Amino acid sequence: MNKRVVQWTVILAVALIGTAVAVPAYPQEPQMDENFLLLMGARNATKMGNHNLAIIRYRRLLEGSPTLYDARRELGWALIAAGRISEAEEQFQSVLHAHPRDTESWKGLLEAGRKSGKRNEIVQALERLVELEPKRRDLRMQLALELHNRGRFAEAEQHIAVLLGE
Repeated sequence: MNKRVVQWTVILAVALIGTAVAVPAYPQEPQMDENFLLLMGARNATKMGNHNLAIIRYRRLLEGSPTLYDARRELGWALIAAGRISEAEEQFQSVLHAHPRDTESWKGLLEAGRKSGKRNEIVQALERLVELEPKRRDLRMQLALELHNRGRFAEAEQHIAVLLGE
């Protein structure tokens, strides 16, 4: 075959193939993931100190995806910041129901206990945290102090002995 005929055949084939495939005039926009936007928006609102907006966005996110436990924990912290302690406790408890060793949720319950003055919950959260993170001297010290202040001296002494290396 003549070289020129081959070139024209290739050009014609490319032209026919090109017209058979619909090419949009504008590239399609990537579809935004609403969950991502809600999570990003809730975190942004939290950082700006707009805790009520953050709570609304976290709740909306969790309505459609209730097993997003990181978001549920973050909602708990936003609720604490907004002074809605009992609601925060519910969120942390929900995470702990699925993940009983989640230290961040135990820390949330500890803070909720402190804010609401629930002395037993403070000790319970500290005991669990020390169990989960036995090398955290700061947690053990807090527990020893809480136990001492409640007159539970023998229990406090056990933790003091560990802290002193005895």
